[in-house]
Amino acid sequence: MMLLQTKKGVQNRYAALLVWDVTNVQTAHLKTKFELAPASLVAEKTAGLTNQALRAWEEDQGQKRLKPGELLLEQDGQPLVLPLLAPEAVERLRRGTAPKAVRRELEMLQYRSMQQVQPEAGIDDLWRILSQTELPLKRGAHADFLPESPLSPGRLNHRAQTLAGEIPSSVLEPVTRTLVDEWGLRPAQAEGMVALAAKTYARCCPRLDELEPGQMVWLAHGTRKTRRTDPRLFAPVILTLLAPEELESAPANRVELKQLKTRQIERLTTEAWRQDGVPTSLDLEWILGISPTLIRELLEAYQERFGVLLPTAGTVLDMGRTLTHKTIVVELALSGLTTQEIARRIYHTPEAVDNYLRLFERVLLLRYYKLPVSVMIRVTGHGKALLEEHLALVEKHFPNEEALVTYLGQRDVTLEKSS
Repeated sequence: MMLLQTKKGVQNRYAALLVWDVTNVQTAHLKTKFELAPASLVAEKTAGLTNQALRAWEEDQGQKRLKPGELLLEQDGQPLVLPLLAPEAVERLRRGTAPKAVRRELEMLQYRSMQQVQPEAGIDDLWRILSQTELPLKRGAHADFLPESPLSPGRLNHRAQTLAGEIPSSVLEPVTRTLVDEWGLRPAQAEGMVALAAKTYARCCPRLDELEPGQMVWLAHGTRKTRRTDPRLFAPVILTLLAPEELESAPANRVELKQLKTRQIERLTTEAWRQDGVPTSLDLEWILGISPTLIRELLEAYQERFGVLLPTAGTVLDMGRTLTHKTIVVELALSGLTTQEIARRIYHTPEAVDNYLRLFERVLLLRYYKLPVSVMIRVTGHGKALLEEHLALVEKHFPNEEALVTYLGQRDVTLEKSS
């Protein structure tokens, strides 16, 4: 059995999946909201007791909820739930099982779930829905796989996440009393913590009637993540993996596969962004069942065609090696677009766009005064690679000092030559 640790960097790559757990997410949100200690036992206890009470009540009510990573489909009027990620899969990854083997085990779980609702289903029926790369696809003629125009967020049919139905106060009151009597919390604090734990649980685990067929909840990184943010502070987001028309037919060749995956990446990233979340490349790889190489190809082709950077963790949070969004910001600004226009095009906040432009102006100033890169690193606090990226833009757009001075003057920057 191949272990995750046997290949350099692989363990880190799957680190986010290893903390995929509703209780972890609840605990992280509780610690952040109520400013608790990093290793807060009371936060963990609150999440555990709240979940126990909610699940017992839901079982009595006959309610069914989906776990994060479970895709909801419908077959002959019956709900069909296919796990794209499951607790047992996460545990297998944690114990060192090869990711490829874990995915095969998940495929067997998915197939058994499908056969419970559709006994005559074959494995190829599952592949048509989730693992199109397993199908015998024809090579197909060389053709354009990109959509005619980028997706407008206004066209998304997105349901807001709400806690469906009323939870009787009697369900949560015993948990509040336990926190007060046994853990010494103030009644108001205990009540607030239990309420947040219940709300987070409901967002992570929606009821079947809260989602449409083809949708699921995924635990994505929040758009305001920082280095000090708890790595388990995920944002539960509703994602539409399969639109109704995509459930009707599977791709017949490689071009159709790329068309499908491009539409799905466009939709998944945009939906997550509207809910303050961003998927990682690994998230997309795991959800879509395609290689990271193909994901990069589709994202880069989309960006080149439309000048739009789809919001992923690598472009929004700098979690990956992607630095091109900084270049895009400067290029768009130099072409005459406003901060607001740039922000809409690259799915960033206007504040983030302004930060990139301010750094570029600092690099311009430092270049004007002919300071070496080693000094620029100390002055700006940024690394050599990023500064060289900006300096390449300076060389491209400002071939002489006059052009540089003219631009800075338009930005209300006053220059003085040292004596």
